[in-house]
Formats: sequence, C-alpha cells, structure tokens
Amino acid sequence: MRPMPVVAIVGRPNVGKSSLLNALTKKRIAIVQDMPGVTRDRIASPLKVGDRYVELVDTGGYGFVDADQLTDHIHHQIELAMARANLVLFIVDCADGLTSADEQIAALLRRRNVKTILVANKADSPKADVALGDFARLGLGTPVGISAMNGRNIEQVLDGIEQNVDLSEAPTEIPPPQMLLAIVGKRNAGKSTLVNAIAQLYEGDTDRVIVSEVPGTTRDSVDVRFDKEGKSLVVIDTAGVRKKRRMVTNDIEFYSFHRAQRSIRRSDVVLMLIDGTEPISEPDKKLAQYIAEQYKPVLLVVNKWDLTREKIRELRKLQPHEGLEDRELMEEYREYLDAELKHLNFAPIAFITARESRNIQSVIDLSQHLYHQTNERLTTGRLNRAVRQILEERFPSTTSGRRARIYYATQTDVAPPTVVLFVNNPAFFDDSYQRFMINRFRELLPYPEVPIKLVIRPRQQGGKAPSLDELPDEAIDQPDKPVQYKPRSKKPAVVKPRRPQPKPRPKSARSKGPLRGRRPG
Repeated sequence: MRPMPVVAIVGRPNVGKSSLLNALTKKRIAIVQDMPGVTRDRIASPLKVGDRYVELVDTGGYGFVDADQLTDHIHHQIELAMARANLVLFIVDCADGLTSADEQIAALLRRRNVKTILVANKADSPKADVALGDFARLGLGTPVGISAMNGRNIEQVLDGIEQNVDLSEAPTEIPPPQMLLAIVGKRNAGKSTLVNAIAQLYEGDTDRVIVSEVPGTTRDSVDVRFDKEGKSLVVIDTAGVRKKRRMVTNDIEFYSFHRAQRSIRRSDVVLMLIDGTEPISEPDKKLAQYIAEQYKPVLLVVNKWDLTREKIRELRKLQPHEGLEDRELMEEYREYLDAELKHLNFAPIAFITARESRNIQSVIDLSQHLYHQTNERLTTGRLNRAVRQILEERFPSTTSGRRARIYYATQTDVAPPTVVLFVNNPAFFDDSYQRFMINRFRELLPYPEVPIKLVIRPRQQGGKAPSLDELPDEAIDQPDKPVQYKPRSKKPAVVKPRRPQPKPRPKSARSKGPLRGRRPG
C-alpha cells in the first residue's frame, strides 16, 4: 500500500484536539476528558478526504507540565508528529482567546516552515466567529471557526485538508489489516517497550509510543500499523491493568481500562505480557480469565527474561556456569504459569527481552501461526471421526441409566473454532465431559493452542437415528443423512381377530324415554 499523507493536530492543552480527531473520523478513537494532559502518545487513524485517504495524528498538549515528569516525552512525540506531517491543524480555543502559548506554537511552526491550517475550536455559534480576528496576529491566516463537540463547520476543515495536501499519490482504499494484535498486561510489564521494538523492527520508528518507568504512562489504546512480508498488521498498545479495588481512581483510568477490554474484544490474537521478575498477581489472573471468556487465541509473552534468569540464579545461589540450563528454566516457568493461569494452560509461551529487542520476530511469527490455527475450518468427516474416537475412549455417564447419544457434529464457525454436537439430551453431557472432549479435540484436531467453543444442542428431527459410534464408516462424512440402519430386533405384534359386533335392535323396540318400552307391572 502506498504511504498516506500525514495530517497532525497540534495545540496547547485542553483546546479540543482529541475531540476534533473523533469528529473528523466519526469514531470514538481518542479519550476526551475536560482536563489537560489526557493525550500523551501519538494517536493515529486513517481519514477519508474526498476519494483519498490521509493519516490523521492526534498529539499531546504542547507546553503542558505533566505531574509524572513526562513533559519531555510528550514534547518529543509532538516534534516527531510535526516532522512527519504534510499539513498541521493548529487548534486554538475561541473561548479563551489568544494566549502566549498559542504564540509560542505559531512561532515554532513558522520556524519549521510547516504548511498549517489555523482552527479555532469551541466556536459554537456564528456569534463566536466575531472573536476569530484576534488570532490573525499569529501570522497563519484567518482561522476556521468550528465546534468539534457539536460538529459545526467540520466540513470546512476537510475542505482545507483537501486543498492543502497533495492527494494525487494518496491511496484510494485501505485494505483491512490481516491481523490485529492486542498487547495487554498489568502496569510496567513492558507493553509500550514491546510496541516500540516491533515498530523499530518493521517500520524503523524507535519512539512510536512513550516508554517510562512511571506506572500508567499509557492511557489510551494506540494502534500501530506495520507491514510484514507484504501483509498489513496492526498492534494495539493498551493501558496497564491494576487491581480491581484500586482500578478506577478517576475518569481517565476508567476509560483506559475499558479501552483495554475493547482492544481484546476487537483483536484477532492477544499478546498477554507478563513481567517475569514478579510473581503472577491478581490483575494477571483476572486478565487471563477475561481473555478466556472472549475465546481469544493468546500468546503468553514473558518479558524481562534476562533479569528473570538472573533472579532465579540468585535465589538458588547458583553461579553463571552452573545450575539449570536456560531451556530447563523455561520449562519450569511454563509449569509455573500452567498452575497459576489455568484458564490459558493451552497457550504457547514466548520469552523475550523487549528493551533489547530480543526474540521479537518469533513473537510475530507465533501470533500469525495462532491466527491461521483459529481460522482453520475442518470437513464434517474429519470432525465426526474425532468425535467417534472420543466416544470409544470414554462415554458420558448418566445418572438415569439412559444412553447418551451424539448423532453428529459440525463446525459452524471459526475464530474461535465452534463445534456443535447434536445429541439426544444435552443434560447427559456435563461440564466435566465437555472439558474432556475439548482437551481431546486439541490432540486430534489442528487446534492445539487456541480456544475451542463447544455447543451442545438437542436433535430436532423426529424418528430414530444411530449415534456416531453406531454408524458405518462410509456414512461418517454425512451422519445427518438417512442411512441403512437396522434397529434392535423385536417380536412381531400378534394381530387378534376382531370380535363380532351384535346386531342392532329394531327401531320400534328401542327405549325412547324413562317409561316407554317397559312392560306394565
């Protein structure tokens, strides 16, 4: 795909940059909150202008003094956005009027000689346009008065982009990414570091998102698109998950947590990042349970493995040249994760050091393998042969003594692979037997490392039919079709001759009332 022209949104804090991004794209992409400093990273989204596409980039507030000492990081992200931009939308606040911070940003744009459109937000009505003349002193022309919250004059901004950006080489369509990767985990596990390592490996962008030791640095979900072997992939950086009792301390953390959950739901594969230097905690277990409930294929990524290995050696008082090999340590950690995260004991594991970009390529390769695995569709015959083998190994036991029957199985969906069993009575197949079947499916079918959804339904058709364990081999491919099935032999019914009926009495002799037809006393 041809590269898209870049349009960056810049301005001082709390002037409505994120609101404008959402208004132009007509999606709730960036978190909008009536307080400064909400946006920190570069939030990018494709924007259709006419019949072409540009990349619209939201940035943090220029000049904002961050309480977490991230001011320099935020300014660096703004500088990167302006350096890559073909056009800058400079947002000012019509309600506040011209400020010294606006003048500083205007001077910076003039020094960079960046093509700029001045946009005055919070001009909710034509009466507010009277104050637009004050912003002409910035030397960037007369601003466009808009209201991002109310949608006023948004079309004028789109027209300005179309007139000031060369769209002749811009793509006319954006193919959907082959795979969406959501990176989730608790705070300070290294999610943003992993995103930057992936962006550096495939795009050469070393500072795609802010990386800091400060917990909660990432607040929004940031989509980063990259190409691998001609295929477009998107990795989603998410906010870190905290303990539930401490989770929602303000509105920003509330939206950040739910954006992380939404990223899991819309992803194709989840990368659950685990800090190997710390024990598995409550947020890790809650996150694993939520991923399992969504039936998402997941790769357990153990980060900081170099530090983890040394920590294990220190605890065991081992020298670098003695003790367990690296592979043995990994096997031990695998057993530890299986015991702690029982919901995901089928998931593969990758050991990485994101800070040094170690083993990043294998993470993407494993993710693609899981994607293909969860989207594979089986023939009816192969699926039913697997079900028959499971029935031969272990039959469901029933308390009533009646025989449980599986008439046939079919795959109704992929991602996750969904297997529907048509049975005589769903109550005969309890949770224990269903878990047994799913575990055997992992061994018999090409789904060893992805979740499988099993659905038990009663058979609606009338009449008697054989179960899969009774079908002949030639009928296993289409077990729901009529077959030559001989039920158990029964004795033929004995037909008794009909008893002769008595002749009716003559009509004159019949009784027609309580006294008629009786002989006198």
